Amino acid sequence: MLSPMNRRHALRALAGAPFVLRAQPKRPPNVVLFLADDLGSADLGFRGAKDLRTPHIDRLAAEGVHFTQAYSNGPVCSPTRCALLTGQYQQRHGVDGVIYVGERTRGLSPDALLLPEVLKTRGYTSGLFGKWHLGYPKENFPTRQGFDEFIGHLAGNIDYFHHVDRQLNPDLWNREQLFKDPRYFTDLIAAEAASFVDRHRQRPFFLYVPFNAPHDPFQGPGDRPEKPFGEKRDRKTYASMIESMDTAVGRVMERIRAHNLDRDTAVFFLSDNGGVPAVASNAPFRGHKGSLWEGGIRTPLLARMPGAFPAGSAHSMPCAGMDLFATAAELAGASLPAGHRLDSVSLVPACRGGQAPPRESLFFHNQAPKQGPQRALLQNGWKYRREATGEDRLYHLAQDQSETRDLASTEPQRLQQLRATYEAWLRDVMPA
Repeated sequence: MLSPMNRRHALRALAGAPFVLRAQPKRPPNVVLFLADDLGSADLGFRGAKDLRTPHIDRLAAEGVHFTQAYSNGPVCSPTRCALLTGQYQQRHGVDGVIYVGERTRGLSPDALLLPEVLKTRGYTSGLFGKWHLGYPKENFPTRQGFDEFIGHLAGNIDYFHHVDRQLNPDLWNREQLFKDPRYFTDLIAAEAASFVDRHRQRPFFLYVPFNAPHDPFQGPGDRPEKPFGEKRDRKTYASMIESMDTAVGRVMERIRAHNLDRDTAVFFLSDNGGVPAVASNAPFRGHKGSLWEGGIRTPLLARMPGAFPAGSAHSMPCAGMDLFATAAELAGASLPAGHRLDSVSLVPACRGGQAPPRESLFFHNQAPKQGPQRALLQNGWKYRREATGEDRLYHLAQDQSETRDLASTEPQRLQQLRATYEAWLRDVMPA
């Protein structure tokens, strides 16, 4: 692992072979990444939701590629964000669970190499507008790890109006300074992200918009509680938060079109994990946020770039949020330091309508406080699971996506082989 100083030196000195050996355009494409928070896999119009409207996200699906077997790298917030921005399993960085609001000294190591740092070698300006959730100390701020601009919050969630965390700490930042703003948080970051497009339209940019919506507290844009974290924990409020997020996506996309950047911008949309019980729908999948059932880790994943990605197409390859690291790097023609290892696989060939890159397995591991670890492995249409209680399960996911038929007792050899594969992976990413 490179030290922070050596890593930065390596990035400045990168002049070797690009990520993919091909002639590079004069200007690399812009990359926009929208990340929903706790979105149920069925809670979008194009996924079948009847009680809410998401016309702007639905348009991304109609004009782009829909990856129908996409996963977040974890069933909770911080691990997914770590994998997404590093292109590596989050376990390599010790982020195997949520970074809680009381863990004020914990964060993603400054030694980690993040996507905006890699894109910077190709001249990108990078902005983050929304939720960070990868550490509270100043050395862990996004502005110390490749982002040129940051407006948002550090904690796992904030009050949408009062902009404080669960411990009532002020948590609305502009770069590294606290500030105050009266706007509903989703509206605030939509406006700032749109402004970022306006200001940086003349050069390639990476725009990362990790929404807090529809994570709790459940507060719609028309709700303004007197006290922080007052909420209406019901489906109607949750739906209004998703519709507000959709409006924010539309606002950013309007600025991209206004500057004639539509065909020069790759746009991606996904969620950090599944939705929570009572308000969200993860149908047809079993489980919810916090679990390694499909409902905890399946996510809509959309990729749109007119003229480059075929409109209205679908791809069934298993993929994960961390794959957007290699995808963005390839689109940018970016280089990596010699010897840097990625777990990420580029989705560019699939996005362009070609063959899916080979991937034999996807691994999941989640450690919640005061519980045993959860495990999951996807391989060749099968899914191995170990519950936090230590019970092993086996599902033929290709034929049983709702995980209703446990085949552990009827396929003992397959179970043993998958368990051994998983143990080898765990030793690699989490050495003793």
